[in-house]
Parts: sequence; C-alpha cells; structure tokens
Amino acid sequence: MAVAVLAAAAAFAWWEGGLHQSQVSAHCGVLAAIALGFATALVAGRRRQALGSAAWAKGPLPIGRHVAEDRAGALGAIVWIVLVLAAIGWDLNSFVHQSHDLPTLSSIFGHLTSTRGGRASVVALWLALGTTLAIGWRRAR
Repeated sequence: MAVAVLAAAAAFAWWEGGLHQSQVSAHCGVLAAIALGFATALVAGRRRQALGSAAWAKGPLPIGRHVAEDRAGALGAIVWIVLVLAAIGWDLNSFVHQSHDLPTLSSIFGHLTSTRGGRASVVALWLALGTTLAIGWRRAR
C-alpha cells in the first residue's frame, strides 16, 4: 500500500512538473492535492485528540507544560520560527535594496523550477511536507 501511494505521489509530481504554472490543469492538480491533504488530516486525526475541538478552542494552550514535557519539540518549533523569520528578512532586504546581486526567494525558486525536473522535485518536496504535516506526527513513537 505504501509503495503504491509513493508511486502515485511520484507520478503526480512528474505530471505536475510538466505543466505550466498558468494552466488550469496545474491549478486543479494543486487544489486536489491540498484537498486530499486536509481530508487525510481530518480522517487520520478523528477521535485521536486528547481534547475535543471545542474544549481546545475554549481553553488556554498549555505551552509551559508542553515545553517541559517535550524539549526537543519546543526546540524544533524555535528553529522553524527562526528559519521563517530569516526567509522573511532575506526577502525584505532584497526588495528594499532592489539589487540583482540579492536575489529574492521567488527568483531562486523561479530558476529552480525552470525545468520539468526542478518543478517535479519542488512538487515532490511539497507533497512530502504536506504528508508530514497531515499525518506524520500521529505515528506511534
């Protein structure tokens, strides 16, 4: 089953990589992948949360307890926050200086996705990230 899902994801990434970004089929494919990710997260998470959605939304987030119990997870969150802020800072600096010597992230991705293999690789990484976010953390430790 896992091999079939992996093969389907690779085939989808290769197909999506062959499309131009302005094609309707490219947009429909990405929209379908996003919808599948949300549906997978909903199905995989059903009845597995410690609290129901209403109780979770009403109560305060137990951040202090979470940090004390899972220091590696807290460190990972801090690393991700720093990476996102660094990316935002890089783009802001590039836009402020308007220099071709300081490429923006969009121009870097533009060069990377100028070929079918590059686009397919970016789609495959995007699918892997989405899968990890949807169901990866629900695996038994």
